Amino acid sequence: MSGDALAALATPAGASAAPGLLSAEALALTAVLVDHIIPATDTPGALAVGAHRTIDHLLLVCGTEAQRKEFVAGLAKVDALALAADGKRFRALPPKRRIALLHALDGGTAPFGADDQRFFRTLKSYTLFAYYTSEAGSTLELAYLPVPGGFKGDVPVRKNTRTWAI
Repeated sequence: MSGDALAALATPAGASAAPGLLSAEALALTAVLVDHIIPATDTPGALAVGAHRTIDHLLLVCGTEAQRKEFVAGLAKVDALALAADGKRFRALPPKRRIALLHALDGGTAPFGADDQRFFRTLKSYTLFAYYTSEAGSTLELAYLPVPGGFKGDVPVRKNTRTWAI
């Protein structure tokens, strides 16, 4: 289910929004991060399917207290280092600067370290799960071939054939 659907299901009737783990600021930062991890192309990106809300919900419902604290601390560190280096919060940085910081975060290079790299890899894992279990990720991006479908030894391959899904 998409993050928006999970949030709606968790919301009591008449309430405005489901309480989550992340603050509004942390959720907004997570939204920017997931949008960079899986951006929109000819298919919707992670932001469009509500991956940030799914991550928030999964951490709240399935995460341990330690995992929740590590995730929130990782988000805070990304924002703090962006603020220290550029005088702006991560969300306010231009896209090229955000990407440069994300490359440093992914590689665990200065100003980030190994713990930050682990946080980012965890975030990427959550993002992939949230995206590919959404309707758009599972139907528009991935190709479903029913099993058993029989063996076809000679499959025509064209320019737009998703060969990895055959």
